Amino acid sequence: MTTNYKIESFICPCCGKEFETRIVTMITHEGQDSDFLPHFVGGNPLPFYLAKCSNCNYVGYPEDYSLENSQKYTISPSQIKKILSLPLAKKIPPEAIDFFVAAKIYEEQKKNPYFTGNLYLRGAWCCRLIENRKAEIELQQLAIRFFKVALEKSTISNPDTVSVVTYLIGELYRRLEDRKAAREWFETTVESIIDPEQQWLLELTQKQAELNEYLIN
Repeated sequence: MTTNYKIESFICPCCGKEFETRIVTMITHEGQDSDFLPHFVGGNPLPFYLAKCSNCNYVGYPEDYSLENSQKYTISPSQIKKILSLPLAKKIPPEAIDFFVAAKIYEEQKKNPYFTGNLYLRGAWCCRLIENRKAEIELQQLAIRFFKVALEKSTISNPDTVSVVTYLIGELYRRLEDRKAAREWFETTVESIIDPEQQWLLELTQKQAELNEYLIN
């Protein structure tokens, strides 16, 4: 099995222009990092999860271009220009900038913070793959912020996903070398797991909690 792509046409919900871009349709990976970055077979397909308008730089998942979503969630070209002019945007490498912009668009549109956090996390993954630790840290911190908001506002409906996000916050804190915060979130994760099918998450949490105590990355 290999990673597959296709060329797809979209109508930008921001500027109205039609464009074509390459979108990933299937990925192949073998294993993953402890924050769930897949070990892709071949090149990095993450940037092709998103579709980017070549005219106004609007970025989103393919489903963000649906008529329903484009009518419900609006944004202007001037708002996108403002996002791209942010000081932090200039620090994000090309491999990750689309995830940063998409996350900022989600912020502007007041979308579920869980999805915003996921965009920042995927941006952090892209930074790790090119060994840009400074940008990875910036995006990991943003992912934590929005995952915490999602938990505080109960925007995650699946209890199993709540436990996974709780673990992710702990793991991201561990990677940021904040031992105290990581310890607290790992402990909360263990307490939150009630589904026997999440034994894998319990074991992973216990493993990463032990690494946290010895500052092993």
